[in-house]
Amino acid sequence: MAEVRIPDAGGATMRMVDVGDFIVPIFLKTGPEISDIFHKVPNFKFRNDDLMLCTFAKTGTNWMYEILMMILNRSAERVQTNKVSTMIECVTAEEADQQPSPRVVNCHFPPKYLPLEDMRAKQIKTVLCLRNPKDTAVSYYNHMKGLNIYEYDGKWEDWLPVYMQGKLEYGKYSEYLIEWQQLIQDGPGFPLHVMFYEDVKMNGQKELDRLLKFLDIQLDAQLKNDIMEMCGFEKMREEKGKNKGIEVYLKKDFNFFRKGQVGDWKNWFSVAQDEMFPQNGKREKKDLGLFKF
Repeated sequence: MAEVRIPDAGGATMRMVDVGDFIVPIFLKTGPEISDIFHKVPNFKFRNDDLMLCTFAKTGTNWMYEILMMILNRSAERVQTNKVSTMIECVTAEEADQQPSPRVVNCHFPPKYLPLEDMRAKQIKTVLCLRNPKDTAVSYYNHMKGLNIYEYDGKWEDWLPVYMQGKLEYGKYSEYLIEWQQLIQDGPGFPLHVMFYEDVKMNGQKELDRLLKFLDIQLDAQLKNDIMEMCGFEKMREEKGKNKGIEVYLKKDFNFFRKGQVGDWKNWFSVAQDEMFPQNGKREKKDLGLFKF
């Protein structure tokens, strides 16, 4: 249960933390501190007015955090915090409690590691945001190359096989999706709203209306337009891509909001890589009936 160096297929290594049966990012804490946080996440206690945002890494977390915070604040003013302040796999419960309400608690863990008991007991409204697995992979690779904490500079073709095998932080995205689908089929026991990155990108106003209906919040048309404008990718890139809460993680020329495109994977995947990708496997296609990408 300590910091590890995980090699890609070419020998370049990435700094992460092995917590026993799961790999998590190092963030800006020590390996033992991250391990301690990991084991306490299932016991996290929510405030009654918290929202929960569940995402796999690189599927729109910062974007959805900004939208949700603006909705809760009933304001299109730029949110001064970022998702790290209430990201329960990288901050202690005491650190998260320093944030005032309203809070958007967020986590990249699969359901089995989440604080489901308290989510059910307090009926915490939860938003699950999903993204095309191939675009997620491309974004993840660039994320690992662009953040100082990984100390990684390997090649795409060497990184992808290790990612597909689930040997990196958070494991396989396909397994994450399968877990969520099973939970939805069994009945999550708390209010759950599923969103897709691509739908928000292509039909933002429609998806915002669906989200507001789920949250039982009414906003006037002007405020809705203002929120979607402020949360447009270029504005987010310019105003939050290198802000104080994130810049300590970034290499010199890297912006946390890199491209945000739908279908960029086609510029990265070879035919052979596409054929080997887990999303194309028979088991994943069979088990992911609810999630169409």
